[in-house]
Amino acid sequence: PPRLVDMAESAETPEDTASCFTNDSAMMIAYERALETRRDDALFQDPFAAALAGPKGESLSEQFCAGCPYFGLDGWPEFHRTWTAVRTKFIDDRVREYSGAGSYAQLVNLGSGMDTRPYRMEEYGAFAGVFDVDMQVVNDSRREIFHKILKDPKPHCPVHTVNLDCLDESTSLLAELTATSQFAADKPSVFLAEGLIMYLGETGKEKLIRDVSAAAGAGSVFVLQFMAPKAGTPSANALSEEEARRVLKENGWEQLRFWKFGEEGLNFGRFPSERFGPLGSFSFVIAVN
Repeated sequence: PPRLVDMAESAETPEDTASCFTNDSAMMIAYERALETRRDDALFQDPFAAALAGPKGESLSEQFCAGCPYFGLDGWPEFHRTWTAVRTKFIDDRVREYSGAGSYAQLVNLGSGMDTRPYRMEEYGAFAGVFDVDMQVVNDSRREIFHKILKDPKPHCPVHTVNLDCLDESTSLLAELTATSQFAADKPSVFLAEGLIMYLGETGKEKLIRDVSAAAGAGSVFVLQFMAPKAGTPSANALSEEEARRVLKENGWEQLRFWKFGEEGLNFGRFPSERFGPLGSFSFVIAVN
């Protein structure tokens, strides 16, 4: 099947690979969000998506459409475009829910890439700050792109950039967050990991959960998108629901709720349930500590 990481294979250094991969994936997702924004029945509005799609967004999305048979979705080439719309709406709704509760001091966005939510959603004004966490090469690229392409949009709350390689054992999420002097470790936070854990490998996926757990004040909530393995096909990048339950509970998380793409709450009327069953490859879990 097409893989975004293959699109970066021409890069000459690890830094180039990270930058190319992130920019390519960001352009594809941006293009798909732009498609949704133009619909009369759009699930959300992203005024920045079309500009961020760049010259490659459409072609990258088309490549992913061709992968529908790999996911058992023959005859549904637009599956990933639908998934992008649904997962965006799902997270947007959670942000509205948590910002409206008034219980969360800040939001930590892990693997933030080119995320524009703090700039397009007024609800972010309820947070004292947002911490965009990603590798330095990605953060540098975002800063340049937001300046040159988006003309430095104004966020609805302070946005703090945190450089962190999630696989680096010499540091931790908590260490890098507290280094900003803006992070309140003793207060409940919203932690979001969208499109990240499936790229961290066998040891990296558990390290991510441990790192978030160590940084989470009592009462925090963790919104985690993950990819469950296909039946009979083990994968170091996949995370089964059973494994997620075990690791999260071992690290102090409770009130776990799971969704698969297509199930109630993760379809918004866009999933062809008459043709396909719920897809574990596109899953979410929400946990509270």
